[in-house]
Amino acid sequence: MTQKLHALGTLLGLVLAALSFLFKSWSLFFIAFVVGYGLAWVSHFLVEKNKPATFSHPLWSFISDFRMLYLLVTCKLK
Repeated sequence: MTQKLHALGTLLGLVLAALSFLFKSWSLFFIAFVVGYGLAWVSHFLVEKNKPATFSHPLWSFISDFRMLYLLVTCKLK
């Protein structure tokens, strides 16, 4: 469930970020981050009951979400 929520958050975040550039909307760009991180945080707090790495390692967390999405899309995620 956690991987699915992370992937969904990353995908929705990417779509919203693209739409924000298309429509030149800074508020939509902000919402993209809220949705992307929000779903991941929900999965950590409610499913895994732990603290997300975003708080201690924000860049590593950001990169890891995209790596996980890549592995999911290429069917290499276990």
